[in-house]
Amino acid sequence: MIPNQLRNETLQLRPFVQEDEVDVLAYWQSDPGWERFNASVPTNFTSSDASAFVTEMRARNRDVQPNWAIEYQGDVVGIVSLTLEQDSRTAIIGYGVHAGVRGRGMAAAATALVISEAFTSYPQLAKISAHTNGENLASMKVLEKLGFSREGLLRRAHFVKGRWVDDAIYGLLREEWDQ
Repeated sequence: MIPNQLRNETLQLRPFVQEDEVDVLAYWQSDPGWERFNASVPTNFTSSDASAFVTEMRARNRDVQPNWAIEYQGDVVGIVSLTLEQDSRTAIIGYGVHAGVRGRGMAAAATALVISEAFTSYPQLAKISAHTNGENLASMKVLEKLGFSREGLLRRAHFVKGRWVDDAIYGLLREEWDQ
């Protein structure tokens, strides 16, 4: 099983605790337009939404859906999640960071920690995929920086907040990460 705690020189990834809801609220309210990229985030994110989000993250089965709060200088500034599939032979990764820390490489650094540990912890893991809104250029840039290849575009894949959005699909094979 993948460790609960991961870290590098600037970031600590750890399980969410209920007290994180204050930082989660600030995280989502820092960028009112960000919710357009995430169907599950309400347009007017409230403290009760933050509490429900943290509760959900804590309740997930870490054997198949591990997730981490990204902590930077004592504050939660984002999330990385992994969903293991096919007896841990494939996985889907997701991430997001607070608007105030974007552009500093934190999403890529936190995601890289999880990718490295996932390939180490699950020797049978052959591929990690990521799906992102087809308009989220910053997210695509993170994936490409990490060595993911764009594998396709699912046109009108989701109806989100009154409009159709495309889903860009990316993939990273174990041997590509090991290079």
